Amino acid sequence: MLPQGGASNQNNTSFGGNVLSASREPTQASVETQDCVYNLFRNKQRPELRCAVPEDRPVPHFLGPEQWAFERALRPSDPLPLGFHRRAAYAGVRFNGYYLFQLTDTR
Repeated sequence: MLPQGGASNQNNTSFGGNVLSASREPTQASVETQDCVYNLFRNKQRPELRCAVPEDRPVPHFLGPEQWAFERALRPSDPLPLGFHRRAAYAGVRFNGYYLFQLTDTR
């Protein structure tokens, strides 16, 4: 569907007849997750399972020392572990206070 005037506008997205502007600005979620430092924990029985907890949040009770080990702090400048996704981390922290993820194999 073309906007009024018949000219195509490549920066707009049409949805149900309404033209919505596609923004190139970073979202609040992307800004917040880029600045966040996470404490990473590794599950002792399933080493591929990780839990990321923002350093300013309390550590959940299920991350007890019998089952989980502190691995390291994940800083914004550090490379992300395979399987860690910033947007998923933001959603997990927003709803649960932590982000569970699984390392993926690179083979």
